[in-house]
Amino acid sequence: MKRTDFQQFYVLPENIRADTFSLFGEEFRHAIKVLRKKKGDGLAAIDGRGQLYHGIIECIKRDSVQVSITKIDKDVGEPRIKLTIAQAVPKGQHFDLVVEKGTEIGVAAFQPILAERCLIDPSSRVERWQHKALAAAKQCGRSRCPVVHAPCEFTTIMQDNAFDIALIAHERIEPAAREIFKNVRNHTNIVVFIGPEGGFTEKEVQHAVKMGAFPISLGIRRLRSETAAIIAATKILGALGELGDT
Repeated sequence: MKRTDFQQFYVLPENIRADTFSLFGEEFRHAIKVLRKKKGDGLAAIDGRGQLYHGIIECIKRDSVQVSITKIDKDVGEPRIKLTIAQAVPKGQHFDLVVEKGTEIGVAAFQPILAERCLIDPSSRVERWQHKALAAAKQCGRSRCPVVHAPCEFTTIMQDNAFDIALIAHERIEPAAREIFKNVRNHTNIVVFIGPEGGFTEKEVQHAVKMGAFPISLGIRRLRSETAAIIAATKILGALGELGDT
């Protein structure tokens, strides 16, 4: 019986049984055609919902591979808090970077938002971003795949306010506002709002603050939108001790 590799695959929940799971399609081809796995080899797969299945290849068919489950781990690589990046999507493919690196850092969800200075409609890209989140989750050793939500108006999200605490990045906030990061330690469901390339308007910031959001500073230099998202996630997760010892 060979040792299970670190390489993780993705198994659809409907393809999991009590003691076996099966891979099809792209996951099957990568395991068998690319990595040349054989009967008796170890294989690990996540269901994207927090379960990591370890097993041994039992049977290889023309279009699928069946794996006998030997061990199940839960919430491997997952932070104890849920952090959502709510961002006005920048032009080009910059949000791809936010999704990929945010997933690696430990972000739980991505919410594309429509703000006053948005230059693009991100509606057609959600499936693409979800695929990238899954690929990044497999690569970095997480057992949950972050959710990429459908785009939503900035004011609508603020009105719904389904979070324990909301933060909004704004370049004209005094650096002393970084003390706000210490306040996230008592919360488990956090959202950070990142503006478009031109930033949030004063009206939007004032509305967010009125609805209970805390303005935060990300430093003394002006950051690109995608950089701001990654820095904000790093600061929040770091303040919560989710990035290891410093």
